[in-house]
Amino acid sequence: MGKKTTAVIEIASNELRLKIAEKKGDGIKMLESLSYPLSLGKDTFHYGKISFKSISKTAEIINGFIQAAKEYGADSIQTIATTAVREAANREYVLDQIRIKTGLELNVADDSREKNYINTLMFNILPEEHMKSAVVVHLGSGNITISLLENSGITYTQSIEIGGLRLSEMFEMVGIEKYASVVREYLRQFLDTIEAFLPERIASVILTGYDVELISSCCGGKSTGGIIEIDRADFTAFYKQTKEKSPSELAESLHLSFDQQEILQPALLIYNRILKYSQADKLVAVPITAGDSLLWEQLQSEKYNSLKKHYEICAIEAAYKAAKRFDMNMAHIKSIEECALMIFDKLQKIHGLSKRERFLLQMSVILHNVGKFINPKSHYTHSYHIINGLDIAGIDEDEKHIIAAIALYHGSVLPDINYPEYAELSAEDRVLVSKLCAILRLAVAVNSGHGGKYEDINVKLKDGRLTVTLVTYKDIELEKWSFSSKNEFFADVYGIEAVLNKRSVI
Repeated sequence: MGKKTTAVIEIASNELRLKIAEKKGDGIKMLESLSYPLSLGKDTFHYGKISFKSISKTAEIINGFIQAAKEYGADSIQTIATTAVREAANREYVLDQIRIKTGLELNVADDSREKNYINTLMFNILPEEHMKSAVVVHLGSGNITISLLENSGITYTQSIEIGGLRLSEMFEMVGIEKYASVVREYLRQFLDTIEAFLPERIASVILTGYDVELISSCCGGKSTGGIIEIDRADFTAFYKQTKEKSPSELAESLHLSFDQQEILQPALLIYNRILKYSQADKLVAVPITAGDSLLWEQLQSEKYNSLKKHYEICAIEAAYKAAKRFDMNMAHIKSIEECALMIFDKLQKIHGLSKRERFLLQMSVILHNVGKFINPKSHYTHSYHIINGLDIAGIDEDEKHIIAAIALYHGSVLPDINYPEYAELSAEDRVLVSKLCAILRLAVAVNSGHGGKYEDINVKLKDGRLTVTLVTYKDIELEKWSFSSKNEFFADVYGIEAVLNKRSVI
């Protein structure tokens, strides 16, 4: 039996990529890496949609990639499309035409999912010394994402739609002599917002994105162990040489292609601004894409799942930090979390959900009351909107909507197809929201007194009945009343009764 071989086709905003790899030891071996320049992002950012001429060219390139993958004996072909396809007004037509002309279904990743792929693999590549304190800057064609890396975990992330290619499209009519100054002025308003969350001293600056290899080659970066190190002095000198030049002047002096010159200057402006917050004498570039992560997921699933688990822990820590920012009672959250996860685990044979859904329940518990920061009276609705507005590394947009919906319906208002927030979810996600919401409602009821009333808690499932027993010497009549009021919805979802009992402390 031969080695498993996997191919990944990436449809980025300025090029299409093919990567073919096979499993080798505890890593992967790259067999082929091809790219074909095609600026779909220009269509999307300038006209709002991708032309049929560009769609036909995309299909032609993909068919060539498919043939190459077959020649290498690839067992599977994975696909991922990002900003240009995702934001195109005619996205559905694009996907339909690609399917008809190539036979492939394109998987369109939202911005969060794309960054999650990159960050997950980044944890496997970065040396330990860069994991303790760093700012991670990902400049895509359509957006920039800035994250804080502390003690091997991403604790804060912010994404803004001001990527390199998008900026070039916005300022293509600006005169040569004004281009750099106008871009700097435009970026200032966004970077000022992000800088409010940056600590005073950052040990490392880490760059990811499609432009890092280009910048590295311009600044004399040195590659080692899967990362590229760029001397700060070399970067600064190159930035000073280029900051007042127009894109066309850069292209001529550095012998760059049209696509390369469009993204270089915005990248340099952003990286230079972030660099001033670090004392590092080097920038660390991680030249990986979402496609690299997909290869690892397919070829080294056990190791990749371990990396994903670490990333989930990072997301939980980030959620705790967000809850603290909104002045939540962390002891109360911990009590609800313990109860909710115990109920989830006992119901495993009934709900049939995975560890990932358990993680989403945990995230929901941590964030379900953040809306009280605005107004306790309408906190369910406020929580829904706050959660949807948060950027949390480790969850994608669909999962964020699920968490927000659970927060919205954990009180007296129940999930109902007549509510737009519930109706806009897929049928599968509506069921998931109801299952997790039913559990959260019981856990909240158990802790409705907000006083840490019990010494211990026990959950049992027997003979079609879920029994939650509190070990306490205190009165729990309020908790029993609240628990009983939540039981009807729980029974509707799971088909079993739930009861709350008390056992006195001995």
